[in-house]
Amino acid sequence: MGPVRMLLPSLRATARLAPGWGGPLLGAALLHCAAPVWVLLGPPSVARRSVWAAEAVTLYRPLVERARPEQRHLDALGRALAVHANTLVWSGRYAEAGAVADAALSVPGARRLQAVTACAVHARAQALVYGGRPEEALAPAQECVALYRGMTPPGRRDRALGGLPNALNTQASVFAALGRTEESVAVYLECAALLRAMPIRQSSHVLRLRPQVLAELVGGLRELGRYEEALALGPEARDVVFGVITRLLPDLVRPLHVRLLTDWAFCHSATGAPAPARTHAEEAVAEARTLDAQPQWLAVALNCLAVVLAELAAYDEQVSTLTELTDVYARLATDRPEVYEPLLADALDDLARCHRRTGDHFKAVADTERAVAVYRRSGGHEAQLARLLVNLSIRQEKSDDAESAVASAHEAVTLTRRLAETDSDTHRPLLARRLRVLARALGRAGDRTGTVACYEEAEVLLRDSPGADAGDLAATVSDLAVALGRAVLDRLASGRPEDAVAGLRSLLALTRRSDATDVHARCVTVFAQAHAERPDDIVRAWERVVGEAYPTFVYRRTDSRGLGANPAAR
Repeated sequence: MGPVRMLLPSLRATARLAPGWGGPLLGAALLHCAAPVWVLLGPPSVARRSVWAAEAVTLYRPLVERARPEQRHLDALGRALAVHANTLVWSGRYAEAGAVADAALSVPGARRLQAVTACAVHARAQALVYGGRPEEALAPAQECVALYRGMTPPGRRDRALGGLPNALNTQASVFAALGRTEESVAVYLECAALLRAMPIRQSSHVLRLRPQVLAELVGGLRELGRYEEALALGPEARDVVFGVITRLLPDLVRPLHVRLLTDWAFCHSATGAPAPARTHAEEAVAEARTLDAQPQWLAVALNCLAVVLAELAAYDEQVSTLTELTDVYARLATDRPEVYEPLLADALDDLARCHRRTGDHFKAVADTERAVAVYRRSGGHEAQLARLLVNLSIRQEKSDDAESAVASAHEAVTLTRRLAETDSDTHRPLLARRLRVLARALGRAGDRTGTVACYEEAEVLLRDSPGADAGDLAATVSDLAVALGRAVLDRLASGRPEDAVAGLRSLLALTRRSDATDVHARCVTVFAQAHAERPDDIVRAWERVVGEAYPTFVYRRTDSRGLGANPAAR
């Protein structure tokens, strides 16, 4: 406990007995405690600093409300309000902090001292960005940076009010919140350089700042794909973030450990180094387990480890990791369902995918059904629900539950049709893919007509969508050719030659729309097979329906797998 803090009870008594000179003396002591000049050893808690600053404001208000207030009291009230605004930001009371910062800038008669003004503007910028209003925070963030750049080096007393590194950190945070990552990283780089060059006595005022800046910088570089630069900061970050500061500020620094380790894990993974990626991810999980009061960091670390294990094809370990991750998300969703229920659903989907890779299709279905149930409960996530229903259909088909696969795919298609009405560019290609999933499920269920109809609609959608993937169209046309061929042979076998002819004509028309070799080969195969199995029925039906002779492709069947190799046709 510092000597000034020890004197506070005596100074309060003095202020009561002699308010004329004791009040200002107590106010100066309170501001010294709320914004201490030297904070390296035993920094006071944010809550206590906020209480001291609020007490200083309360003390100075009566002094400036006199008929002829002294200038020093007016200036002191502005300083007290600026300090109080910053302590409110640190306490997470952003709306109050913004109001107090505005009050600090508008004390009637107070001189606009540069350090105090910059401190108040900085508090306003922080209150806005941390309060979820980054667009409004940009102007004050830039203003406070400009103020600090134009200032002479602050004196010992004003140094506690902040400086250019603090302002740069806030400006970088605003850029990051606005999605302007490149600008954010550039500002963080400047801030990190200033902090490296700062003498030890001055750096005590930014004890919290350097580890935070390095963590944000690594995260920004990773987001930009500058993985080697992010990894190159490893030695410095470990020295700063994992050193003695962990004992001084454990609540602040331990979450940064998790963040840095997960970022490095992803960077190693992106640069093709899975072994160190796994090491860092496992370190992050171990570190996160020490943060009992902040389980969200364990979720971050487990998610990272699950991704790394998937890349290593360590599916058994991934199942264990994802199972724990879903349990953590479920606990977090109890208090913040709007944030964690979507994450829980996606983690369950990942767990189902992992079960499918290990061959446990029934567990894959069960986990996907849980994920679907989470999105149904949450509401307002139609796009995500449609995606999971498609995955559920595929997994139900793999577990030989064709009826359920059809129902799930039908619902996914219905949802996607509705979404395509408002955003056709995004959802029409997705609708085509989901129609293909429904077609496969219908095929497994024996509905040849429904299968063909789905593939035909998917083809039309892809041909009418300018940005559609050519591979999707090729796959759809190929699948349609197969489905038409099966439908023709089924209709012919069930004594419906006219319906078989309709399928043959559709198949022939498909070859005119496509130059794919497999589609043309399928057409020739099906015509030849239909003729070989029911020559009289198919020829007469063709002549009745088309009014022409049945097309004869001079391909001689050689075995059950294909045709001979005489390519001439008549």
